[in-house]
Amino acid sequence: MPVFAVAIGLGLLMFFYYRRELRFHSGMARWVPALLRSIAVFMIVMCLAGPILRHVTTFRQLGRVVLMVDASASMSFTDELPQANGKAPGEATAAREVKPALPRFSRAEDALLTPGISLARRLAEKHDVELFALRGYKAERLWWQRDEGRDISGDLPLNFEFKPDATLTNLDQPLRDALGPSPNGAALVLLTDGQHNGPGSPEDLAASMGENGVPIFTVGYGAELAPPDLALLGVKAPEAVFSEDRTEGVLLINDAIAAGLPAMASITQANKVLWQQSFTTTGKGERRMEFSFPVKELAGDVKQSLRLLNVRVELTGNASARDRITDNNQRVIALHLLTRKRKVLIVDGRPRWETRYLKNHFDTDERWKVTAAFDDFKDGPSDTVQAAFPKTREDLMTYDLVVLGDIRPNALREDQQAMLIEFVEKRGGGLIVIDGRRGHLTEWAKTKVGSLIPVASRGKNELTEPTGYHLTKDGLTLEALRLGDTSSTNAALWTKLPKAMWTSAASPQSDATVLARFGGNAEKDQAALVWRRYGAGSVLWLGTDELWRWRYEVADMHHQKFWMQIASWIAAPPFLVENERVSLGMDRLRYQEGESAELRVRLRDAKGAVVEDAKPRVHVFRNGLEIATLQLDPDAAHGGVFRAMTGALPGGDYQITVSEANLPPGDVKLAFRVETGANQEWSHLTLNRPLLEGMARASGGRFLREGDLSQLPDLLRQLDRQQTRVKETILWSSWWWFGIAMVLLTIEWLLRKRWRLV
Repeated sequence: MPVFAVAIGLGLLMFFYYRRELRFHSGMARWVPALLRSIAVFMIVMCLAGPILRHVTTFRQLGRVVLMVDASASMSFTDELPQANGKAPGEATAAREVKPALPRFSRAEDALLTPGISLARRLAEKHDVELFALRGYKAERLWWQRDEGRDISGDLPLNFEFKPDATLTNLDQPLRDALGPSPNGAALVLLTDGQHNGPGSPEDLAASMGENGVPIFTVGYGAELAPPDLALLGVKAPEAVFSEDRTEGVLLINDAIAAGLPAMASITQANKVLWQQSFTTTGKGERRMEFSFPVKELAGDVKQSLRLLNVRVELTGNASARDRITDNNQRVIALHLLTRKRKVLIVDGRPRWETRYLKNHFDTDERWKVTAAFDDFKDGPSDTVQAAFPKTREDLMTYDLVVLGDIRPNALREDQQAMLIEFVEKRGGGLIVIDGRRGHLTEWAKTKVGSLIPVASRGKNELTEPTGYHLTKDGLTLEALRLGDTSSTNAALWTKLPKAMWTSAASPQSDATVLARFGGNAEKDQAALVWRRYGAGSVLWLGTDELWRWRYEVADMHHQKFWMQIASWIAAPPFLVENERVSLGMDRLRYQEGESAELRVRLRDAKGAVVEDAKPRVHVFRNGLEIATLQLDPDAAHGGVFRAMTGALPGGDYQITVSEANLPPGDVKLAFRVETGANQEWSHLTLNRPLLEGMARASGGRFLREGDLSQLPDLLRQLDRQQTRVKETILWSSWWWFGIAMVLLTIEWLLRKRWRLV
């Protein structure tokens, strides 16, 4: 206050000082200079006194609570009541009456919605609350109240208008969707049994929320001891089998029921028993049971490859009533019959480590049939190669892929070389060239086959130091080169692969694409993988024969995955059904609910030539009803092939057909099945406490049992502390305060000059 009084006094003194200089002027304007100087003096005095302006802001640390109730099928399970005082659950005691058991979802519904004890209502008194239902792959918002009741969706429902029937539990992406892109200032309350069986990682979600200051309070429902049950956990079986082979696989059974009971496992098709085996329960948990039966016993439309098999495990005889949970006793699996396996031909100058391991990979993959031959170094055509190479053009056209190693060109006759060109250009087959130290690539460049090779050799290049691999921008987007789980981990993984001790010096052709390079620069260093489209087919060149070093300490983890993915990409695309004009295929033969499918179509004209300028559409039918029409796009890797991706597919039986322009769908149909995850929900019926505790701990929240739910409002209240932030501004260090004083003095000086007071 003394400083303020001094500033006011000096300002008034300066005002009256001006009276002597303004006595010869008239009008109100004559007081403006005096007023400007007085204000400037006041501000300067205040500024020199060092006053501080304070900005006080008060905010809540927790403003939003997201309630999420699990509506998956396992939440419809009714846990057995614990015994009281050694008596059966149905007996009444003197102390209390035992209430009837309720399903897990009903108990959660009561806790959230029942008037008088409603958790949602209690939390809404202090916080902004949103109520969601977790239903498979999505979180559905049911009710909200925000801004102290000024923003509300309506009355809180007394019960949920749906049943817990979701066929899987995803405790990752739907929770992220409910929290939104900016979850700060929120808390998540999750009521669930914790049986995550969908994609994603709940642990990663919790860690991410912990970094953002978003605690997750997990409320566990269900017993921690498994109920007595005989269940079919899964079926390990091939997606497709050759029509002359046997179907072999393994049943995974949860034998958690009383020991010594008679049981039966069976596989049937249309009431026909294909395989069955009797066994006696042991009550020791998970067990495996192998099965095998001839494929020729399967019945079905010869024009369709799909066969549906019913797999079942059950108690038999008088013991059948002992299995209280029967929803997890059977599954329907899809099996595709192939009229032929995909065929690959490997020819090399010698059995190098790379081609030997490659042959082994194809030998162990039931989808491929491999033929391999190595040069015998005889003058002229090689006898061993001639014996393995297809005898006629028609025979070669039945192959899907050819792997050409470091072999001299004259090991093949000129007519065979011409057949190889036609195989790629017309058939749409794939060719993989594996370069080698003997440098035969330079000799191939002088032959007709040289037009296929996507690089020009610069001679041998013996490395003095090992060199690693880096994917280029084009390589990073190619699924066939995906060795890691994500794009970022995949790029890092390639740089850490064991290095090559030898590489071939070659320059990519102008129309070729470099997918990977040696060295540390993925855009400038020497090419390692080069791809080029050639006619209807594709050609890939590898600048080293030392990928086998990737097996160091990890065996086939990376090496086999790389080769199988590359082979499937480069080879002529497989088609499950076809006629002279249309071929239909898919990227996989078996799908789970929520997955997407890649559909493939190849068109040919009346002369059998591939059609590349068409605009075909694929019609998708589910359970007999058309649900989508998709426009197909040309496949950059294979001429005459068109592709389209579906959205997330619900479970059911599907068919696809193709039409072009305004024509109706054709007669060629491909059937496939999308399996539901219902049995996954019934496979594990215990509370997954370790997962829920881990999520709570990683996010800074807390795990509660359903009986401790009443503690939640107090726990959230402890987080919801009001914080006050004070921002201080020192006027002397504030340029705008001092600047205003200077502006006032400048205007005052200009007025004095105009009135000739200076």
